[in-house]
Amino acid sequence: MSTRRQFLGAAAVGGVAVPLLSHADWAAAAAAPYTGNTLVVVFLRGGCDGLSVLAPVADPAYHAARPTISVPEAAALPLTGVASRADFGWHPAATRLAQLYGAGRVAAVPAAGSPDHSRSHFDCQAGEEAGRPEDRTSVAGGWLGRYLAGTSANDHPLRAFTAGSGLPASLRGYGAISAPSLDQLGLIPWGPEPTWAMSAITAGYTADRAGADLSMWAGTTIGALTEVAPLTTSGTQPPAGWPGGELARGLYTVARLVESGLPMQVATVDLGDWDHHSEMGSATDATGRTHKKVTELDSAIGAFFDRLDAAGAGGRVTLVTMTEFGRRVHENDSGGVDHGWGGPMLVVGAGVSPGVKGPWPGVAPLSLDNGDLAVTVDHRRVLSELLVRRLAAPNLADVFPGFNAAPATWVGVTG
Repeated sequence: MSTRRQFLGAAAVGGVAVPLLSHADWAAAAAAPYTGNTLVVVFLRGGCDGLSVLAPVADPAYHAARPTISVPEAAALPLTGVASRADFGWHPAATRLAQLYGAGRVAAVPAAGSPDHSRSHFDCQAGEEAGRPEDRTSVAGGWLGRYLAGTSANDHPLRAFTAGSGLPASLRGYGAISAPSLDQLGLIPWGPEPTWAMSAITAGYTADRAGADLSMWAGTTIGALTEVAPLTTSGTQPPAGWPGGELARGLYTVARLVESGLPMQVATVDLGDWDHHSEMGSATDATGRTHKKVTELDSAIGAFFDRLDAAGAGGRVTLVTMTEFGRRVHENDSGGVDHGWGGPMLVVGAGVSPGVKGPWPGVAPLSLDNGDLAVTVDHRRVLSELLVRRLAAPNLADVFPGFNAAPATWVGVTG
């Protein structure tokens, strides 16, 4: 596969062929060690209600605060396996997460978040993705972008990928590829010869003709198109029985790229529409708003790891979910919950040390922070642990500036 530098060198002389660098050669060229692992970051946009996904079902204060929307203890799915817990229960729709937890493949951090207590979707998302919620304007790019830009000398074009229509703020500062599905990762065959189109693009997007930034993006894009051509020609649609929804579509694309053997270190996918201010519905009603959303999250993650396991790649992929904030503890008059503070992080897959992680502050009235679930684990502690333990990140000082990411601060989501 071509690196950006190799592409630009060929393009500068009007080259048609894109030079290839093998996966092994790319790994040897990288400044940071390539572990063969992939970190998938799923952002639950809108403020996911962690008290529905993983509920403190044994606490009477929880049920008192949510008379119509709490997860009944009798209906909750148990936390079984080596890290069994009786005080928490999974939402009835989280059947696959409950299975994965029982198999020792899920760690849950129920009271995670950032120092930003503004309850603003924009501010909290921007701060978390910048990796500097205390002052997001003081850093350039996003936390993933800084990690990627700082750890490789010769990048593979698909080292980072976003399954969506554009790059998230967390990847700013790095030339990652984005596409909503596999069928978008292809070159339009203008004219009778697709190779002619590749030749024209290669010759046109040189540094002197298009500028350094645009030529860099062109090199990344053409390299990615060349690499994924065998995937797009072998079929791009999910198989029968694959779950519906944006997350499932995105994770299918990620799974195909991983199982193909591409050295993709980072992938991001979004799942929106978690802003449930009203009509959340009973946790046991399959037609309820929150029940359907948890089903979408749960079925997508389950199908993703089923596919990876069948391909022999499940031992290389770790998925983490995050959200800008959790929801208020108390149910409102509209049968929903408003913007809160502490929220869930789930870590699923390879290298996971199962269990409920981090201090649990409780939801009794005197335990709340201005009516919200208190944050006891900064989300950067979890992300730092994953970057180091799964991707062998050598230095986090630039990834999370001004934050103490030392191992002593980690919560043990990895084994």
